[in-house]
Amino acid sequence: MRVLTPLLALASAAVAIFPTKLLYQSPTGLFIENIAVRPNSKLLLTSVVSPTLHTFDPTIVNSTFDEVVTFPNATGLTGIAEYRRDVYAVVASILDVEALSEKPGSVVIWSVDLTSGVPKIRAAACFPATITPVLVNGLTAVPGNPDIVLAAESSLGGVYEINLRTGTIRRKFQDVLMGPTPPTPLGINGLHVHNGFLYFTNSVRGALYRIPLRGGTIETLGDVSNFGGIGAALYDDFAIDSEGRVWVALNTGALQLFHRARNGTWVQETVVGDPAGSPVLVGPTSGAFGREGPGGRRTQSLYVTSSSGQLVAVDTSHRIQ
Repeated sequence: MRVLTPLLALASAAVAIFPTKLLYQSPTGLFIENIAVRPNSKLLLTSVVSPTLHTFDPTIVNSTFDEVVTFPNATGLTGIAEYRRDVYAVVASILDVEALSEKPGSVVIWSVDLTSGVPKIRAAACFPATITPVLVNGLTAVPGNPDIVLAAESSLGGVYEINLRTGTIRRKFQDVLMGPTPPTPLGINGLHVHNGFLYFTNSVRGALYRIPLRGGTIETLGDVSNFGGIGAALYDDFAIDSEGRVWVALNTGALQLFHRARNGTWVQETVVGDPAGSPVLVGPTSGAFGREGPGGRRTQSLYVTSSSGQLVAVDTSHRIQ
């Protein structure tokens, strides 16, 4: 969702561009918050201003947004994650977008089963009303734990573990680097598990971090200090490719790539758009890699959503200098 620590490697001064294609522009400018890609290549999309989960088929020319399911007692959706094959966890709540807060007791993590072709939903877990203020944001599955998802709570600055089978919720991590900086109540935002690490962004701090999933020291991978400054550009959600590179949505209008140099340090560069603003990406919020074939093999097409209602495809296999 949109609204300092030193870099481990100097950011590149050059801008390396990857080809982009605008797949869809919402005629109403619908705020698209998050995205998941189904094994059949179709996209699932959430919006913070709508309780309806939408789908979009990027393989069809002139495809449109179609409704999958509308959740009750909610005004918006934030995180989404596939925790079993074609079964998804979705965060729904009564959400105040301007205040960046959710009504205590309204946050429900729903399970959406699409395996039969007909959506089957159930309320899998509910955040206690005693957790306040609350803003349950990004969501990620945990490989090897098919009933577990992790959720970023942006207002207090923590990560919660949610068991979708039993409905139990417990705090797994809490750290100052996950918390917000007043007056903006938007700390930890996107999060994903990769190779035993939990990667996460902190929007108001403008930084990307990772921590061993079993706990330990938080490592800073990069920040926005050389790309517009704190407060001028906010990191939102992100995607991690098969090479371990991290593609982060920068709300002001860019996609930033984090990758390891040969000496092991992290390099950070703008690869699409401009941190100062760009018509190519207007308010990017999240990204996910495409899937194709019988096994749902991951492709090199990165789908990026935006708060302006854009859905953009980035060809990460082809670099233009």
